[in-house]
This record gives sequence, structure tokens and C-alpha cells, in this order.
Amino acid sequence: MRRTEALEGVRMAMFLNILNRWETAELNQAEAAELLGVSERTFRRWTRRYEEEGEAGLLDRRLGKASGRRVPTDRAEEVERLYRERYQGFTVKHFHEHLVRDHGSAGATRGSSCICNGQAWWRRRRARAPIAGSANGGRCRG
Repeated sequence: MRRTEALEGVRMAMFLNILNRWETAELNQAEAAELLGVSERTFRRWTRRYEEEGEAGLLDRRLGKASGRRVPTDRAEEVERLYRERYQGFTVKHFHEHLVRDHGSAGATRGSSCICNGQAWWRRRRARAPIAGSANGGRCRG
């Protein structure tokens, strides 16, 4: 069991306990929501979903879904094959340069390089003035 699933079970048990206390008029909605660490509106939504769907209505619907930013499996395999067969021994910087130039894939190595506004962070040669109020001085740290 993954950590998120375990935490979901704890959240569900807490909700059921607090829901029972709310139904017996031991707590009002504001107090119940505060104990759960959510807003009153969220408590009302969870209560309605529990009444309509039971415990299945309390499950986090985001779990188990693939990320929208995930690189497709076939593309990741193609990039890995290119590195192993054609660009073995290249640094990430040089491999990325060749991948973009020769194979037209700017986002295929998202985990290996940081692309900011179409330009990789390691290509920046001139110092830039820090953006006011930014914690990292306006530069991407990858």
C-alpha cells in the first residue's frame, strides 16, 4: 500500500468518526470541518457524496490516473533507444542538443533538462537582472 492510499484510509476513518459526531448533534458543521482541516463547503460535499455513494464516494478520484505531463511510453522508449544506440556516452546537455536538432523533440527529456520559455537553462550565458520578489533571483534551477 502506498503512502497516499494509507493517508486516504486515515482521512476516511476520521471523516466517518466526525460525521457520526455531527449526526448526533455533538458538533456543528463548522466544528466538524475545522477538525478535518477543510472548509464547511468541503465538509458538506463529502457528506453528500457519502450519502449518495457510500465509502466509494470518499475516495480520491485523482489517485491512479496518469499525469497529463507524462511522456508517452513509446516516445520515452524511442529516446532511450537513441541514447543507447546512437548517442551513448554523451552528456545530458549534448544529448539534448542532438535530440532537439536531429529528432525534433524539445519536451522528450523533460526529466533530464529544464526548458524555460523555449530555451534551456544551461544555454543562458549573460547574467540577467533578478526579478523583483522572486526567491530564486529569476533563474530556473531545473
